[in-house]
Amino acid sequence: MDYVIEISGGIGKHVMASSFIRWLNEKYPSKKITVVSAYPEIFEYNPRIFRNLHISQPYLFEDYIKNNDYRKGNPYELKEFYREKNKKHLMEIFPKAYMFGELDKDPKSEIHLTKGEEQEGINYNKQNGPLITLQIIGGLPPNALPGKEKMDSSQRDLPQKIALKIVETLTKNGFKILQLRNKVEPQIPGTLQVDTSFRNIIPLVKHAVAHVGIDSSWMHVAGCFKKPMLTFWGGTHKDSFGYFHEGSFNAFTKSAMHGRPYFSVHDREAMYPYKSDKEGFEMDYTEKEVEDQINKLITYLNNKVHKGKSPIKISEKK
Repeated sequence: MDYVIEISGGIGKHVMASSFIRWLNEKYPSKKITVVSAYPEIFEYNPRIFRNLHISQPYLFEDYIKNNDYRKGNPYELKEFYREKNKKHLMEIFPKAYMFGELDKDPKSEIHLTKGEEQEGINYNKQNGPLITLQIIGGLPPNALPGKEKMDSSQRDLPQKIALKIVETLTKNGFKILQLRNKVEPQIPGTLQVDTSFRNIIPLVKHAVAHVGIDSSWMHVAGCFKKPMLTFWGGTHKDSFGYFHEGSFNAFTKSAMHGRPYFSVHDREAMYPYKSDKEGFEMDYTEKEVEDQINKLITYLNNKVHKGKSPIKISEKK
């Protein structure tokens, strides 16, 4: 039997799940893999996949699942993810979550782009460079308003005051900033905007100089391409979701990374109280702390990416 893999959750989780598809293909190269998901655009043109289907595909069971090895899984439900002891990265535990009884010891997410998509990303960045992409709000449901209908705003999203400081610091140093946002999210002054599909933005992120933001979809896309990046961590934990390639920087306060937003299973040993006194203070960065974090990224870009030849310089503090 061949495999039919159903993937649920948000876009970032789908990006991370691509590492599982890679693991499965390399483990069982003779098996055909059909992926059923909410975001098939993440898996487009992936040569490891036989069929790439949306979860609403008509006659899904009769035409595609029946007579195959159909598997669903949720790595959030494994203790290796949500407990502190022997904590693993989410990408590591996908195979075990899908009942393969193993961990992926070398997870690598992947997104495959066409030559045309690659060229679109190259062209946009040539016209708008040096470009840094920015995401300040994550996981916003359709038509929901940030801060009102979104419950984890203080745990994962960057306040507008902090976002303004990020844009100000980067702009002073010669960068252009492309804000990646849902249409109902507030537009940060001084940023570029694009109105196109998620798939069409992926090449822009891949060919940008760097990415700045939170633990959300675009961080995972940037991590997939090993882009220089700065992530501001709120309630979620860098060891569970983060990326650690060269040029990856992580910022967090003393109240950050306690993990409660993603505990989907009741912990009977009660390691964490129902209400944490850290909640609401995860993103309490001072303007100086934000500027210092941004300057670390700029220094890296000048020294490593541009090898000291870039005209971009760290602005003098007033």
